[in-house]
Amino acid sequence: MNSRSINNLSGVRTMFFTIFKKDLKRKKAMNIILLIFIILSTTFLASSMNNLIAITESVDYFMEKAKVPDYIISAYDRGGDEEFNHWLNNSQVINSYDIDRSTMLFKDNIKIIKDNIIQEFNPFGEVLLQSQPKLYGKLLDDNGEEVTLKPGEIALSYADKNKNNLEVGNKVVITLGHIEKEFTIKLFTKDAIYGSSMIEMKRLLISDEDYEIFRTYEDAGVMINYYIMSEDIATLEKEFEGIDSNTIFSFDNSFVNISFIFDMLPSAVLIIVSICLILIAFLILRFTIIFTLEDDFKEIGIMKAIGLKSMGIKKIYLIKYLAITVIGVVVGFILSFPFGNMLLKQASENILMKNSTGNILINIVCSILVVLIVLIFCYTCTRKLSKYSAIDAIRNGSNGERFKGNSRLKLRSFRNIKVPIFIAINDILCNIKRFVVLILTFCIGTILIIIPLNTMNTLKDGNIIKLFGLDYSDVFIETDEMYKYSIGVSKEEYLEDMNHLNRSFRDIGVDIEVYGEIMYSLKFQGEEKDNIFTLMAFQVQGSNTTNHNVLKGEMPKLENEIAITEKVSKKLNHFIGDTIYVQIGQEKRPLIVTGIYESMTNMGESVRLNPIMDIDFRYLAMVYPFQGNFQGDKEPQLWINKLKVAYPSYTFSDSQEYVSKYLGGILDQIDIMKNLIVLIVLAINALITILMMKTFIIKEKGEIAMLKSIGFRNSGIRFWQTARISIILVIAIILGIIFSNFLGPVTSGKIFAIMGIQNIVFKVEVLEVYIIYPMILLVVTTVIAYLSAGAVKKVDLKEINNME
Repeated sequence: MNSRSINNLSGVRTMFFTIFKKDLKRKKAMNIILLIFIILSTTFLASSMNNLIAITESVDYFMEKAKVPDYIISAYDRGGDEEFNHWLNNSQVINSYDIDRSTMLFKDNIKIIKDNIIQEFNPFGEVLLQSQPKLYGKLLDDNGEEVTLKPGEIALSYADKNKNNLEVGNKVVITLGHIEKEFTIKLFTKDAIYGSSMIEMKRLLISDEDYEIFRTYEDAGVMINYYIMSEDIATLEKEFEGIDSNTIFSFDNSFVNISFIFDMLPSAVLIIVSICLILIAFLILRFTIIFTLEDDFKEIGIMKAIGLKSMGIKKIYLIKYLAITVIGVVVGFILSFPFGNMLLKQASENILMKNSTGNILINIVCSILVVLIVLIFCYTCTRKLSKYSAIDAIRNGSNGERFKGNSRLKLRSFRNIKVPIFIAINDILCNIKRFVVLILTFCIGTILIIIPLNTMNTLKDGNIIKLFGLDYSDVFIETDEMYKYSIGVSKEEYLEDMNHLNRSFRDIGVDIEVYGEIMYSLKFQGEEKDNIFTLMAFQVQGSNTTNHNVLKGEMPKLENEIAITEKVSKKLNHFIGDTIYVQIGQEKRPLIVTGIYESMTNMGESVRLNPIMDIDFRYLAMVYPFQGNFQGDKEPQLWINKLKVAYPSYTFSDSQEYVSKYLGGILDQIDIMKNLIVLIVLAINALITILMMKTFIIKEKGEIAMLKSIGFRNSGIRFWQTARISIILVIAIILGIIFSNFLGPVTSGKIFAIMGIQNIVFKVEVLEVYIIYPMILLVVTTVIAYLSAGAVKKVDLKEINNME
């Protein structure tokens, strides 16, 4: 190699180091912000993907460890099931089965003792007292071992633990009639069958010896679970549908698997957040690369002049961004483990997590994927480098063109607007492409806040009760004798209790109309003889209300009419005007479909009967709390407070409170996710604002110097710089609100679709969505922009010479 080649190589190496040194010195903030976004993207993507896969695998592992049967049938112990018992013992598709008995407890049957003080027990939902099942449906401890208890010991669910702030060693007193016994909490259980957030039944476990004592109380309501093992579930279901029984509900183990969907929700939400962060990182990366290339035009032109090809120069930038990406990915990879474990805390209380280090590969794959995607994106963004030539370096970046002012606005037409605001608006209109990165970033952030916010407000709204198949009412009333309807009473006794409530409340001056909602488990058949399904059938008692989510047609008005959910309509292939048949005992009654409605009950598979249709309470599956509507203009809450004082043993709640009792855990998870996302979005807005302000000021030094030379103060120039960010943010927020209305149904709306609600209408709290959160974003981002604009003080008047 001759001396000239050595000198050229030495010059090129010097040029490389010059570019790197200049870039690190002048673009320190830009590189740090890009690094932070890559760290966040990797952390969120790796942890959320890992968690989603871990939870999915763990649910299967949990069901296997708990020995969840292939099929579960639940019924009240009311006798008279000879046909069902004969089928159970003689069916050719049943390999084996086990019978699990549970005694039904209510709020007043359980008390908590803390520091020798008796406290009320607040159950998560229905409470089932039982001993450990013998073969299937086992309750497990945190290590996945079968729970064994000694006399005097009790194990509760984590849901009841969290709702009552219980600890191991606390005392629990259970009273059932004349039987009363004190227990010590030994541990908290994981229940594969009833453990998910969306199932309201929870099991209390005691020893075999203690349960035999409570079984002697004959007036207690008893639920029986039939755990069935079969290799042919389809045939099993057909056989079961063809017999007469008074079962409550039945489901296979796939339903158990789906019931944990809400425990996967945080991970699914974070995957969406991760994808948004990666998109924002790409926007910043593209902006950074283009800005860097424009700033390095001299060095690029000189390198081309001495013979370097474009590909060789591209490698300089690719190496730089590869280094930033690798550092960010490694840090994000490390942080993904503690962050992921924090998110798994809620799910791990409901699910037995599988002990496995194999999922570390998911984190590694996600991290490598981020590196590859960033490199490919970097390569495509450096295509502009090919347009630079040696002559650009000589002409100081100019290629001879003449510039013409393109102001869209005239100041004389806007005399009432301050000059800095006028300049800000004009800048945006003249070069909207320059602000695309900001608009997209702020818009994505707004969407990330609004969708979880609308989802949570929808679940909190009192009208959510309609999605459970019930009527919206002023008050839900649970008496201290609700348990007896599960034991087996006649419809006449139920109606008499309801009328007694009406009279009793009016005697104390509360003008109210009390009615009830009951649910039967009945078999329905379509036009095809083999098309038989067991469905939950709602029927209102003491009212003709039709206040439900009707999609088409209307609620049944005649005895031979019925309304069905959209999911049932598709399953039976029956629509308005068609006839379906209900099997009640030995009688098959034809019913005309008058309406299609929506309900989440039984995963969207339910029907609604006419109030006057007479059905034996033998087929009763559930009695909901009594409902009531107050008469007059007085605020309902005032009446509720009066009833609470007059009837301390009853429970009174409005529609929202009643639903929150069952959705509380889900709402807490979504609320945590919403708050986390708000913080993330504010951090993103802050980082992107700092980045853009610094680049704007660097590129506009000439304009800033000119403004200073004609008398503008630093405060006015800062106001101009800040106003542009604020205006862009307002535009982005408006776009974010609009796009959220379209994206909500295809994101969180899919969760409702799985539950049977295909046409969810989200509740939009105008004050929160249009005022509070936009103001939070606007105030925080504007303050950050104003502080970042302080750099204009350092711009010297001589920079006017660099103005184009």
